[in-house]
Amino acid sequence: MIFYFSATGNSKYAAERIAAAEDRLISLRDAVRGHSYRYDVSREERIGFVVPTYYGGLPSILNFFLKKLTLEGYRGQYIYLVLTCGQWTGNAAEQMSALLKEKGLTLSARFGIPMVDNFIPSFRIPGEEEIQRILDDAEEPIDEACRVIRAKGGGDYNRSTGPAPGVLTAVMYSAYAHGRSTKPFVVTDHCISCGLCQEICPCGAILISGGKPAWVKARCVRCLGCLHRCPAQAIHWKKPEEDQGRYYNPRVES
Repeated sequence: MIFYFSATGNSKYAAERIAAAEDRLISLRDAVRGHSYRYDVSREERIGFVVPTYYGGLPSILNFFLKKLTLEGYRGQYIYLVLTCGQWTGNAAEQMSALLKEKGLTLSARFGIPMVDNFIPSFRIPGEEEIQRILDDAEEPIDEACRVIRAKGGGDYNRSTGPAPGVLTAVMYSAYAHGRSTKPFVVTDHCISCGLCQEICPCGAILISGGKPAWVKARCVRCLGCLHRCPAQAIHWKKPEEDQGRYYNPRVES
C-alpha cells in the first residue's frame, strides 16, 4: 500500500516505480476529498508514503491525512517514507516520524529523491534538456529505494537533507505552515472554463464561477497543481504578464 501526493507528477512517478504493480496506490488527494481515512493492512504488507517536500517539511495535506488515518490490522508492519524534492528535503522525515509516533506507528526507512524543482515563486522551470537530465539522475535513487523497500530494509537512505536541515526547516517551514494564502493566484482571459483546476485541487479551494476559477478558501495546500496543469496557462502566480513556465513530469500520465 502506497499513499502518495503529487501535483506535478514527480511523486506519482516515484510511487508508480516503487509499486511496480505489486502494491496498491492511493492518492492522498482522492482520499481526502473522498473522506477515506480507514484502511485494512495485511500482516506482510508494506506501507509507504511518497510525497514532495515544501519549505523543508511535509505538505499540509499529509499532516491532515495522518491525523485522521486508521490502519486496521497494524502490528508493526514495515512503514517507509519517500521524499521528492527540488534540492533538499530538510527535516521532513523527522516531522513524519513524530507524526507517526503520535499514531502508534513506527517509521522503518526513509529516502530522498531530488527531482525537478517547480515551485515557481522561488525557482524558474529548467529547459527540456535539463529536465531530462535531472529525471535521469533520479532513476538511481529510485532504484535503490525499490531494492531496499522490497527487502524491507530499515534505516536512513536520504542523502538530500541539505545543510543543517533542522535549522533550515525551523526557519522556512513556519512560513508555509502559517501561510498558504490563495490571494497570489491570478486568472487571465485565456481561461477556457475546462474545470480541471477545480477537479484536481486537493483541498477543494477552487470553484468555477462565471466560467472562471475562483478561490473560495483563504488557504490551500499551495501545491501549484492548478497553475502547472492548466491547459491554457491561464492561471498565474501574482504576475500574469510574465512567462513563469509550467511543469508536469513527462514520464508519468497526467
